[in-house]
Amino acid sequence: MRSLIDIERDLEAARKALAAVEGNPAEVYSRIVGYYRSVRNWNRGKREEYGERLLYNADAAVEAPVSAQAATPVSVTCTPSPVAREAQNVNADSRVLLFVRPACPACPGAKVAAGRLGIPVDMVNADTEAGLAEARKRHVLSTPTALLLAKDGRELGRARDNASIAAFGKLVS
Repeated sequence: MRSLIDIERDLEAARKALAAVEGNPAEVYSRIVGYYRSVRNWNRGKREEYGERLLYNADAAVEAPVSAQAATPVSVTCTPSPVAREAQNVNADSRVLLFVRPACPACPGAKVAAGRLGIPVDMVNADTEAGLAEARKRHVLSTPTALLLAKDGRELGRARDNASIAAFGKLVS
């Protein structure tokens, strides 16, 4: 039978071995200006642009930076800009206009996030003629897109994913 001191010594040796583990560098290829090329051979500007790209995960219905998925470290100094807001104009009289489509994989999650805000949510089916006309009028190019509107109809914020829609809740007083 092993003593507690022997077990602790074995655990410490295992921790040191795990800390020294190094993997092999992976070669990451991505499309740039019409053809595929190794990311490590890209110029600094293109590597930064690569770091700003978003990867859509249909299973989780979230977006994650591509650089977080890559095996090769990519230097990123910029992050996607947050939802534009005018927090001082947001109140309980605000409402959300949510553009959705029946075939949109991210729309169910967006509906749930908008429903949790505690303010009225108007759904607009962008597949209908009226919905498409409203989307054109408001310059909505994809679904889901949520517009946070003031009582007078002015747009106070725009969100295109669940997390950004949920962030509207912090603004509503």
